[in-house]
Amino acid sequence: MTGSRIASAVAGVITALLLQASLLGPLTFPVPVSLPALLVIVVGIYAGPGIGMALGFATGLLADLGSDHPAGVQALCWLAAGLAAGMLGGLATQRGYGTRGVAALAALLGAATSGVLGLVLAILGSHAATAVLALTYLIPVGLTDALLGLLVVPLVRNLLRAQGIRSPRPTARLIGNADALG
Repeated sequence: MTGSRIASAVAGVITALLLQASLLGPLTFPVPVSLPALLVIVVGIYAGPGIGMALGFATGLLADLGSDHPAGVQALCWLAAGLAAGMLGGLATQRGYGTRGVAALAALLGAATSGVLGLVLAILGSHAATAVLALTYLIPVGLTDALLGLLVVPLVRNLLRAQGIRSPRPTARLIGNADALG
């Protein structure tokens, strides 16, 4: 990973965490909407499962260290979200899903991630986390993630396509392709 890609990832994660803590968290309280989790999911959709997992674990661990619940819970849930997003995202991008389709996929994965995180926290006995609340907030989280996704998806897609931070990918040449012939 090049230095500019790492710097872009760090800047994106810190920005998402700051926006979550200062703006989104207070506005959506008590619904556990998570902009950093949505960012991990959208990056996973476009960049693949490996990058989604790495970004999910790093972002989740950073968020865990700033919270009062057991460290590592968000990291593991967001790692799984990045993996799932990367695996499903390949199918979505191959089929040509637009912004709305990717935002809907991200919203579904975001709501599922929020529900799993709430259930794990309830099992671990974290204060104010119950299985009933985790299931109650699935629909509000999904709807809010869908709206946020309409803003996050084009931003992430354009940033990942930028020349300075795009990873070099080998291109396959098709036999009989008119451009390859000449």
